[in-house]
Amino acid sequence: YIAFAAALDQLVKNWAEANLPGSPVTVVEDVFYLTYATNDGAAWSILSGSRAVLLVITLAAFVLIAYLFKAGHMHTRLLRVSMYSVIGGAIGNFIDRMFRPSGLVVDLFDFRLIHFPIFNVADIFITVGGTLFVLAYLVDFVKTERENKAKARDAAGAPSEDTHDPD
Repeated sequence: YIAFAAALDQLVKNWAEANLPGSPVTVVEDVFYLTYATNDGAAWSILSGSRAVLLVITLAAFVLIAYLFKAGHMHTRLLRVSMYSVIGGAIGNFIDRMFRPSGLVVDLFDFRLIHFPIFNVADIFITVGGTLFVLAYLVDFVKTERENKAKARDAAGAPSEDTHDPD
C-alpha cells in the first residue's frame, strides 16, 4: 500500500509535469482545474524555502511512526492502513524534495470554488490517512476506556451498566 501511494503520486506528478505546464486545464468551469504548480514548502507554503528542515521533519515523522508500530500502538487494521497512507504520501513528497530541481514539490489539483491551495496525490494520502488515524485512534480510545471501566466494575463486584433492576 505504501509503495502504491508513493508510486501513484510520482506517476501523476510526472504526467502533470509533461502535460500541464502552461494554461490550466478546466475540468469544471470556476470549480476545478488541473494546474501545474510547484511548491518549495509544505501545505499552504508553510516553511517555504526550508528544504532541509522539511526533509528532517519528514525523517523524524518516519522515526515516530516506526516507534508507534514497534510499541504496538497500531493494533487495529484501520490504524495501520491510515499510517500506511500517511507514509506513502510523505514518501511521494519526500522524493520530490530530494530529487526534483531545487526540491520543488509538484502540485496539480486546483479547487478554485473554495480558493484552496493547489495540491497533489501525496497530499491526499497524507490528509485522508491522518484524518482516519485520528478518528480510528479516538474510537479505539473510547472502546478501551469502556472496557477498562467494565473490568474495574467487575473486579469491584459492582453491577454492570447493562444490568437493569425493575424495582
